[in-house]
Amino acid sequence: MKIEPNKIYLLPLIRGPVFEQGKVPALVYGEVEMLAVQYETDYDAVQALLPDCFHPAKIPVVTASFGYFGGVDFLAGGGYSIVAVSVGARFDGEKDHVEGGAVLVIFEDDTIPIIGGREQLGAPKIHADISPIKTLPDGASRCEASHWGHLLFGVDLGPIKKQNILVRSVAAKRLSNQPMLGYKYIPSLDGPPDAAYPTLFQTDYKIDELWLGKMGKIFFGDAVEEDIGWYRQVIDALKTLPVRQVTQIMRFRGSQVLRYDLYRRLQ
Repeated sequence: MKIEPNKIYLLPLIRGPVFEQGKVPALVYGEVEMLAVQYETDYDAVQALLPDCFHPAKIPVVTASFGYFGGVDFLAGGGYSIVAVSVGARFDGEKDHVEGGAVLVIFEDDTIPIIGGREQLGAPKIHADISPIKTLPDGASRCEASHWGHLLFGVDLGPIKKQNILVRSVAAKRLSNQPMLGYKYIPSLDGPPDAAYPTLFQTDYKIDELWLGKMGKIFFGDAVEEDIGWYRQVIDALKTLPVRQVTQIMRFRGSQVLRYDLYRRLQ
């Protein structure tokens, strides 16, 4: 089999080329439900977890979000769940000067988006089991991520208020205009890494229902390395980001388009 340099492949190579260079499609998620807790943390704590090419935003903010996707086109209409932790960060290179959410870790419960996100976007994806959203009678919500039956972490959202169409429109625009920053890293077997560079990708959101509030928290399990292996190191890193002040909690339903076609290397 000849590997053509003008085409994009994913392992296994027997699948053949999946895209042509410059013709990568956007990906549609027909049904989306997300909830998130955002909080201020310490500048130095954020800097310690970022690759050297990034630095924290002026106000260091952490966003822990849980998402539930359905109607995903590359999964033949199926879906999966996701948990992402990102921090406000900035990249100032020779050509690019952008601010967005630098993704520290993404947990997902399906192999296909994990592989695609890692190989193409440089997204730091690993597997976890993700609970459905638990909605309490007072309007509070809870979600949790676990590994091998052990709690990793979760978020609690206090009572939240439903927003009108104007607020929904502003929120959708704000989310869509904030790029996500990643770092593509592929180790080599016998020398310097095969890939090591910052990346940018973004998502267009449509919000049909939106709730906002100010009361929420992130909480962690107490599993040790004998329980969850090297995941303990990931959780320990997240714990170094202290919660100084919760600034926003959010829950929304709608749809989104992952702009794979706009994914690129930052320079």
